[in-house]
Amino acid sequence: MSNLFNKLKKIHKRVFKGFEYITDKEQYSNIEKWVIPENPDKVKGDCEDFGLAIRTLLIEESIPCRLVFCYDETGAGHLVVSVDGWILDNRQTKVVTRDRLEKRGYIFIKQSGVELKDVWEFI
Repeated sequence: MSNLFNKLKKIHKRVFKGFEYITDKEQYSNIEKWVIPENPDKVKGDCEDFGLAIRTLLIEESIPCRLVFCYDETGAGHLVVSVDGWILDNRQTKVVTRDRLEKRGYIFIKQSGVELKDVWEFI
């Protein structure tokens, strides 16, 4: 296993372990609200909260990454984090390849830039 993959596994496990799913509607009374979690070890929220916590830790490790908007196998909108073909997803218990999720029915639509202020682009 590569050093990068080991770091990704460690970060995913760290955030996943302390993640509690709750919708933005339940938590903020808004359909959608993006908030960078104060503590990536204790994240309460939905897919973008998980993704923002993951991205925060990856940036701390100087690992280039992108947030990716996709549709899951049910057709629902979803957000994951992508690093060199690896996907970190709150719905997966471990880091998986993009190809694996595509085979399960995920459709990747749009991605953020690597830098925080970069514009999103269609894939």
